[in-house]
Amino acid sequence: MRPFHGPFVALSVAVVLALLPGCGSKQKPEQVKPGLPAVREHAPAPDLSAIVVEAENASLVEPPMTVADDVDASGGKCLSIPGGSGKPHGKNPADGTVYPDRWGAAVFKFTVKTPGKYRFWGRKFWVGGCGNTLTLVMNSGPPATFGEDGTYDDWQWRALTALFDLQAGENKLEILNREDGVKLDKFILTTDMNFVPQGKE
Repeated sequence: MRPFHGPFVALSVAVVLALLPGCGSKQKPEQVKPGLPAVREHAPAPDLSAIVVEAENASLVEPPMTVADDVDASGGKCLSIPGGSGKPHGKNPADGTVYPDRWGAAVFKFTVKTPGKYRFWGRKFWVGGCGNTLTLVMNSGPPATFGEDGTYDDWQWRALTALFDLQAGENKLEILNREDGVKLDKFILTTDMNFVPQGKE
């Protein structure tokens, strides 16, 4: 029997798509841009110019972002924005006050020996679709949104789509709260576009 292709099939597909879970669901399919996978493969070690930083070693941590213990994090610690801490411009449920533009941050200063375009990889943990992003600001430049993928309740590496153009000498990276309920274990900046980290590295 030939399969039936008609309005009923199209309607069925539309209904299924409409019923897919939304914000906060842990069944949301992973949205990964080509060439920037949530890491499950392994590649050779990054180039010698790579910068590897444990997130808990920030030079400054501003609440509600904090350093937390986590047995699955590299070194047993990570940066965390606990769920319920709120996000910039959000309202405090207790008294209705609005959180400021900068509400939770970590500041990192590091030295670059080889100038060039660097890819940012972060080992992150998201709780759900409403807690799956961080904001990155390199050298006071424009903010970049890190995350927005659908891998939840698991530590995974993910790359930032944009590249950072770093100069030789000291550079500063600010990691800012965008949504609460997120964790960051460590990050890597590398000029090797073929490098893909795995595990705790």
